[in-house]
Amino acid sequence: MCRLLAYAAPRETTVSEVIGEANAGAFQHMTSVHNDGWGTAWLAAGPGEDVPEVESLRISTPGQHDPLLASALGQDASLARLVHLRLATDDHKRTKVNTHPFLEEGIAFAHNGSIIPVERFEDLLDPAAYERVEGTTDSELYFAYVRQVIRNVGGTVADGIVPAIQQLRVTFPEASLNAVFLTDAELIVVHANSTAFVTDETFRKYGVDPEALSSEHREHYYKLAMRQESDGTTVFSSTGINLAGWSQVPDDTITRIDLDTLELSQRKIFGVRESAARREHAALNDATIDELASRRKQSSEESLNWAI
Repeated sequence: MCRLLAYAAPRETTVSEVIGEANAGAFQHMTSVHNDGWGTAWLAAGPGEDVPEVESLRISTPGQHDPLLASALGQDASLARLVHLRLATDDHKRTKVNTHPFLEEGIAFAHNGSIIPVERFEDLLDPAAYERVEGTTDSELYFAYVRQVIRNVGGTVADGIVPAIQQLRVTFPEASLNAVFLTDAELIVVHANSTAFVTDETFRKYGVDPEALSSEHREHYYKLAMRQESDGTTVFSSTGINLAGWSQVPDDTITRIDLDTLELSQRKIFGVRESAARREHAALNDATIDELASRRKQSSEESLNWAI
């Protein structure tokens, strides 16, 4: 139950430059509801170093008025970045070790969803995989399993993610597996939530008044949208910001951005792969994005609280 945002670009840039200052502000304002911490991962090269590596920052307190989050969105430039706003599910405590993104073996990972019952991971994870698990979240177990599969297949990160997600969908058929992976070579976005549903009762369970939420939070909570510019800059976001002109990421797909070339490749989790150096605006269910943008414009004229 979180919010995700990620981008890759041909030059160092900020979230605010990529999605606009208003949207960056709206994204930070969503921490008034997603108030169980926030985190970010990005590419950075140290002094005198030519090759960037993945760095991360995790804060277990609300980000609405946090200058560090404002800086991460508006001032800290990078070739690629992901940002995660956390709304803790079940009994997972608000602690740093439970805050996303998790970073292990050069891979940063952030998840939006709830995976239950977590006991099923016992049939998936080797005992050694539990040794690096620090917190209590289902998300960290998800990440541990993906890394286990990557090691077992002996291929690239992308090679391991595909069979891992396929197995997790079988084991947890009603879970949202939406996630972002960032390495020094690629940005990978998993959009897998077609069987996961969020109801008003779900929000109430976590102490959130559904009537206080914008309409897309209640109707399209797990949907992800994307936009690609002519220079190859590609950005992905959860609902909750102004998505006018964006395309909906097709359901049950894995999208990879090569950080060297910015080439986009996309494949269905249970289907064939599609590749394109640039992605046209027309995409699956764009009408939904346009409808949400129209609603947002109307609601923003009626209330200043539309961004939560």
